[in-house]
Amino acid sequence: MKLQRKFLLIFLLISIAPVLIISFYTYTRYTSLIERQVTQSAENLLEVAAFHTNYTLANLEHIVESMYLPKENHTSMVDDLVKYTGNAQPDDHDIYLSNQKLDDVSQDFIYFSPYINGIFLFTPSGNSLGYGYGNGVHISHSYDPSGEDWYQETLRLQGDTYIYSDEKKAVFDGGSPSLSFCTALYDVHTRDFLGVLMIDCAPEIFDLSTVNTMPDMAALSVQSGDTPLYTTASGGLSGLKAENALSLEKTLDLPGLILHACVNREMLHREFGITQITLLSVTAICLLVFVTLSVLLSRSLTRPIIYLSRQMVRTDGKHGVVDSPYFHRQDEIGVLYNSFQEMQDEKDRYIKNELENKLILLDAQMRSLESQINAHFLYNTLEAINSIAAVHRIRDISTMALALGNMFRYSIKTQSELVPLERELDHVHDYIHIQQIRFDNAFSYEEHIPAGLRKRRVLKLILQPLVENALYHGLNYCRSGDTIVVEAGREGDLLLLSVTDNGQGIPTEKLSALQEQLEERPEFEELGRRNGQSIGIKNIHTRIALYYGEYYGLKVFSTKGAGTTIRITLPLYEE
Repeated sequence: MKLQRKFLLIFLLISIAPVLIISFYTYTRYTSLIERQVTQSAENLLEVAAFHTNYTLANLEHIVESMYLPKENHTSMVDDLVKYTGNAQPDDHDIYLSNQKLDDVSQDFIYFSPYINGIFLFTPSGNSLGYGYGNGVHISHSYDPSGEDWYQETLRLQGDTYIYSDEKKAVFDGGSPSLSFCTALYDVHTRDFLGVLMIDCAPEIFDLSTVNTMPDMAALSVQSGDTPLYTTASGGLSGLKAENALSLEKTLDLPGLILHACVNREMLHREFGITQITLLSVTAICLLVFVTLSVLLSRSLTRPIIYLSRQMVRTDGKHGVVDSPYFHRQDEIGVLYNSFQEMQDEKDRYIKNELENKLILLDAQMRSLESQINAHFLYNTLEAINSIAAVHRIRDISTMALALGNMFRYSIKTQSELVPLERELDHVHDYIHIQQIRFDNAFSYEEHIPAGLRKRRVLKLILQPLVENALYHGLNYCRSGDTIVVEAGREGDLLLLSVTDNGQGIPTEKLSALQEQLEERPEFEELGRRNGQSIGIKNIHTRIALYYGEYYGLKVFSTKGAGTTIRITLPLYEE
């Protein structure tokens, strides 16, 4: 809650609480007894009327349930409706049998429920079943309900009951006003739509006149949303204004139906007269005076604080309060304004210096790490080209030079740090071409990459240094193994890459030292450091941690004499 409102509430409580307490006590002494009695009577009336109405609605619900209950031949009315859902049209004999079955299911309800005019079924094939039993209710043979609002609304409710209450219904050839309860029926196994059940009833279905024990001062009504379906209101009660009425309502068992009770309270105000008017006038004048004084005092006290708080939450970067009318005050408000201005100036200086330093350090580290990887590879590649040139002269040198050119273009001319995985693999292929020429195909290279992952974007220059590490350290220049395997897989929202060799493995001591080195958090003072031990692995891990976060990076698994696996964990970016 805002400070001004808190002050206002405090002043109001201190000033007007006695007036309100006295006025409230006096007023309630006149009205509490009668109000309690009327309210209790209205609640009791509402409960009795709700029980009576729910009992009637339960009978209608039993009719719907009976459509799903099997009869003597172990089939239900719903089972019989299946033949109206296919493309084939049922013949007259089928319709006759269905009408007979519907009549058998409904006859008990019709006999004990005089307010039911008829029970009908509208099937998906367009056939109408059922008969009218009273009030001239009869469905036209040519009537198609599929385009009617009541039919579409029933389908939308998917099994709940819709009340169709128009006075003039196109579904019937004649008849008087009625209420139709419509429910969509479905196959209990397949949930296929089988038809719409309509139970047409006389308006007397909600007759509450027998349970209304206060007909002169109370009115009961049943509503569906904003549509009144039934009311016991007489001429005087129907015109009752809201301020003279005690209104209660209760939700009925059928969704959407509400029972309202309205009680005339005008008798409660007849005994007040001049006393009531005088009391209310004095109370109103006192409240007006005290509220005015409270608003003026709360604004005077909180205006400087509100101005300061608005300056503190501004998003345009302009937080200065030097030009405010409260900056040079000599009280506590002036101290707050001066302290805030000093704090803001210090924060701006700190943010500027810190941000500039972080950006410079991060950019320098990323560039240094990438240049270390490129320089390390360039040295080995140039040594290979030099060795091949002395032995093979032209052809192999051309192949290696072309592959090397592709690799350098990839390293320095990509438009983003993130590239598709297939481009990173092409970079590895160029490296493999060079090394297979150098070692006369003494080792083999395998890839197991699912097609769905080749378009995923990864940080560039993370696979080739690991393949190079596997060749030189794992296979020991093809003297301790002959296979390098690159694999990719998906685990939830993670992309897992691995480079595996069947070489000499890493001794336990060196493996522990390397794993501890990878677990260290990347820091800026690592820039330019070279210790000659797995610098490529550490640099790649550092780049990944700086770019994606500390959760991602490299893990090394190795067994002495059995080979090494380096696994990369990355977020699974979209294509």
